[in-house]
Amino acid sequence: MSDKTIVELTNVYLKTDRGHEVFKDLNFKLLSGESAIIYGAAGSGKSSLIELLIGKKFSDSGSVELFGSMLKPRQKKLIKSVRRKIGGVGGLFSLVPTYTVAESITFPLVLSAERKKVQKERLMKMLTEFSLLKQASVYPEKLTRVENTLVQFARANVAHQPLILIDEPLAGLDQKTYERIYEYMVKLAVSGLSLLIVSSEELKNKLPNTSSYRLVNGVLA
Repeated sequence: MSDKTIVELTNVYLKTDRGHEVFKDLNFKLLSGESAIIYGAAGSGKSSLIELLIGKKFSDSGSVELFGSMLKPRQKKLIKSVRRKIGGVGGLFSLVPTYTVAESITFPLVLSAERKKVQKERLMKMLTEFSLLKQASVYPEKLTRVENTLVQFARANVAHQPLILIDEPLAGLDQKTYERIYEYMVKLAVSGLSLLIVSSEELKNKLPNTSSYRLVNGVLA
């Protein structure tokens, strides 16, 4: 894996506990500063792919590397270190019910031991950028679905993590919010960060600097 490669899956095979084949000889590479969107129908393995990338699930064979490190079972310290470089939206990255909006957004900064002053500055920037100032002290159960999505995007971007995993970012959003989130993803895609988006539906417009793949029968096409 080169210094510029942040995600690399090589000859990955994965089966479910019941023996169903999820991936067969799956290969994928994502370079730093580039983005990719992977489309797939329900049950095609999109969630399993995210789980592999954060060390929640491990392949039966083949290798999964992030930031130059191969993810393997029983490497909790390494996996934690890798996860701190990853922001997440949707799917597995739901908000913690006991954290307010402000606490959720600043959580990645707390993990990275960022200074309190920087935490406050970046929090205010995110709250303002996503029009969440009034919701700062609100818990997730009181948020609308749109607000919940906005908080997750704010949290994913506050610590400038080099990789952002996004699961079904635009599903179920009204047209106005869809356009707003899409515009924000465009901004992220050209910012030097890398996005890896999984979606069951094609986006209405192509994201810049982003390659598209389709996950079918356990491989990418």
